[in-house]
Amino acid sequence: MLPSSGLPKIPDWTELFSPDKVAHFGAYAIFALLLSLELYQIYSRRGIAYSIFVAAAFGALMEVLQGLTGLGREADYVDMVANLIGAVVGGLVFWLALLLYTKAYSAERA
Repeated sequence: MLPSSGLPKIPDWTELFSPDKVAHFGAYAIFALLLSLELYQIYSRRGIAYSIFVAAAFGALMEVLQGLTGLGREADYVDMVANLIGAVVGGLVFWLALLLYTKAYSAERA
């Protein structure tokens, strides 16, 4: 007996390196990086965490809404993961740049 076509599709994690997923990663990395730049001015270092959370939640929400529209689009869990990884990397890049800037600035003042 063959498995039913009604079974849920198992995500293919090798797709994480496809051009589409790399584009998702890059877009959400830039989104989180720019959001970190803005929220850091308001919330200090907590703003970086807020930025990662907001970017990742927005990416997940967009995927869920794609699945609910009924316009032939599907929610793609691999896209969600690419969005999440991009958001985390974007926040970490901002944090690393901030550390390097702070270190260089404090060494210059000494």
